[in-house]
Amino acid sequence: MRFVKLPSFVVLLIFLAWLSIPSNVSAQQSNGFATLMEWEQRTLNYMLDRSHNYGGTLYNRGLFRENINLMSPEHEIDLLTYRYTPGDNYNWYMADQAYRLSVGSLNATDFFIENKIKFNYEFNDKHKLLVDGAHEEKLRANRFLFRLGYEYKLKQDHTLGAEHTLSNSKSDLDLTLFYRYGNFENGMMQAGVTYLDWGANVVQSLAEGSANQWNDRYKTVYQYKQRPLLFNLKLISPTIKNFRAELLAGIQTYSEKEVSSTEVDNQNYWDEEWAHYVGAMVQYFHPIGVAGFTYQRRFSKLRRQPLPGSEFENDFYTRQFSDSGGFFITGNYQKFSVEQWMWLERIVDQLQGETVPDDISPNYLEDVRRPFDFEEYRLKMKSRLLYGSTERGVQLGLEFHADYRYLQGEEDPSTGIRDYNFRRAYPIVRERSDRITFTIGYRINPNVYFLAGVSYDVDGDRESGIGWPRQDTTRFDGGFGRLSVEW
Repeated sequence: MRFVKLPSFVVLLIFLAWLSIPSNVSAQQSNGFATLMEWEQRTLNYMLDRSHNYGGTLYNRGLFRENINLMSPEHEIDLLTYRYTPGDNYNWYMADQAYRLSVGSLNATDFFIENKIKFNYEFNDKHKLLVDGAHEEKLRANRFLFRLGYEYKLKQDHTLGAEHTLSNSKSDLDLTLFYRYGNFENGMMQAGVTYLDWGANVVQSLAEGSANQWNDRYKTVYQYKQRPLLFNLKLISPTIKNFRAELLAGIQTYSEKEVSSTEVDNQNYWDEEWAHYVGAMVQYFHPIGVAGFTYQRRFSKLRRQPLPGSEFENDFYTRQFSDSGGFFITGNYQKFSVEQWMWLERIVDQLQGETVPDDISPNYLEDVRRPFDFEEYRLKMKSRLLYGSTERGVQLGLEFHADYRYLQGEEDPSTGIRDYNFRRAYPIVRERSDRITFTIGYRINPNVYFLAGVSYDVDGDRESGIGWPRQDTTRFDGGFGRLSVEW
């Protein structure tokens, strides 16, 4: 592993995060706990709203779209900079009615944007209506997804509920049934099952019947032979002796569907898919702040092969998974707050088989079938120093973000470039990205806050995605904004 030397600015921020702040700081002044619930919901959205993921339902490169060629080499560090932290997400899940926005530049022409709104309305002690909306425009997905739910309290701490996705894709509707004991604030256990794409076969049959020479909209249709279910478990502990823990897990059961073309004969193939995720967090609260550890895993596998006698050409599987271990520490003193977040990831991306797709490379490269077995370690870091009141007024921030990639594959004998096959298919892999970010925000009151930020590029973009050096240096590294409202 070749480690990148951290700038002295970062060492200073990490040191500040570890400083002992006087113990007379009250618990109310701390940053509060963090949560992985928002990470889980983003993961679930890929399963619940397949049609609005990049490439649609029949995409040939995996469920979570780890790599696509629309991404810039700085895509992940952009998300790390623009998104809310797990600490911010805890406040979101504690609110009953809230709205928040995050928006930032991804490249010369595209924004990243996430709008979220939630509204929980209690009719009485027994009945509650849940509305949860997500608008996302980014490179991995473009969705406008609402989830409408209902909860019935059986008795104290025991709740039954149902939830349904609302989307413009008729084939992509999902029904979830769940039972919960307790609540998010004081500790809970929730178990649910989701009937994914419950109307897909009927809708796809109608589409196949509507396809003709005057209506070429339905060029490809499918039928589930084995429909997937999604089993979901959330375990959140109460706060016990200043400790709090989370375990979030889901498994999408094996699915199998037959896909066919309505305009070309004998192009039928099978799609088989598996997926699961796990997130775990343990954290400790002290009057000086909060410290904790995280673990996150995503896994998906797709197997595509022609039906017997079919002339369909591709025959391959793709397997993608990531394991991430993280550490964080936060602290407050008067109007100063410090946060340090760090994650070490292992990412595997495999494309193997008799005949792999030839349409993966970007448009400026020739379409060549390139099987690969890619593996990397990845270090991500977010350091943040803020000054300002949590009640009202201006808040100033100074942050450092880093995304360092350590490729594990063999070096190509002709070029010396590590993981050359993968990087020819995805020339977005840059081994170093780091930036300093300046923010200014204003809090109207404790429930309304907006912020703007701009970043200075530390690495200067001196490396191209494929691994060759570049002569040009760039220092402006994009701007972003956030808005958060509770009521």
